Formats: sequence, structure tokens, C-alpha cells
Amino acid sequence: RAWAINEIDRRRRQQAAAWPRSRKSTMLAIILALPALVVHHNDIAPSNALKLRGGVALDTKTLNTINGLYHVGFGAALYADPNAFADSGASPIKYTADAEGPVGAFTSRAFGAMMLALSSAAYFDPESTGVLKAFAIAEALFTPILVKNIQDGEPAFKKKMWIFQSFVHIPLAALMLFKAFK
Repeated sequence: RAWAINEIDRRRRQQAAAWPRSRKSTMLAIILALPALVVHHNDIAPSNALKLRGGVALDTKTLNTINGLYHVGFGAALYADPNAFADSGASPIKYTADAEGPVGAFTSRAFGAMMLALSSAAYFDPESTGVLKAFAIAEALFTPILVKNIQDGEPAFKKKMWIFQSFVHIPLAALMLFKAFK
């Protein structure tokens, strides 16, 4: 058992040497870059009834912006540090145990890269219904994985955090599917 723990520690040190030295500085850089995001004013005026309720218009541009922000946060963090949301990660939000070895690091970074790519589509073409449909499909495909993570629970997955995430992700996925394919 001690050998296995030493082997895991050795692998983590190798991973850390291959990427930025300080996870805290990486997370700080990501947080400081987020205010640079420019959200364009929506030219479509909400109806008077919508204004009275204090609501917002859920047009394609608004939904793409919401999803772009949702995906860029997770994507940038995982791309920079495959254990960003794991036990040893700099984020206070913990979803999983640490990624195991180079395959785990690759998988987390690849997932982060795909989330970044998807979020960039909303930046480059904010009014695209194709981008809206891509977000809807991606979120729908991730939903059964999220449910499985809740079912599997500890020690690999932090069940309470995944339950909390489901309260954000599942309604957003349902809204996206409804709006994209109405």
C-alpha cells in the first residue's frame, strides 16, 4: 500500500513539472481574464410585460452567451490544470478525486479543450442557431454522465457537489434543448 501511495505521489510530481508551477497563479490568471469578456448589448427590447416581471429575453444571443460563460470557466481551468476541480486542485470546488497518471491528465485537459472550443463558438458567432444546437446537444450528452457520477459517488466522485451541479446543469440543458429544437 505504501508503494502505491509513493507511486501516485511520484506521478503527481511529474505532472506538476510538465505544466505551470503554481496552480494558484493559474487560477488567478483565469479569474483575472474573465472580466475582459465583452458582452454586447442586446438590440431586441424585451416586452413591457417582461420588464414588469424583471425578466430577460431568452433569445439565441443571450442563451449562447450564458452557455459560453458556463463552459469557458470549466474549460479554462481543466485545460490549465487537469486536477483543477479535484482533491489537489486550486479550486475550492471539488468534483472528483485526482486524475490518475498521464491518461487521466490527458482526458481532463482534452475535456477542457473541447469546452473552451465550444465556448469560443458563442464568442465568434453569438447569434448562431447552430451554436445554440451544439450547446444543447453537448449538455444533453453530458447529463447521463452527471447522473452516473452521482450514482457512483465516493471516493472517485464527490456526490454532494455533483448533486449541486445537477441543479444548474439539468435545467439549463432542458432549456437549451427546448429553445434550440422548438
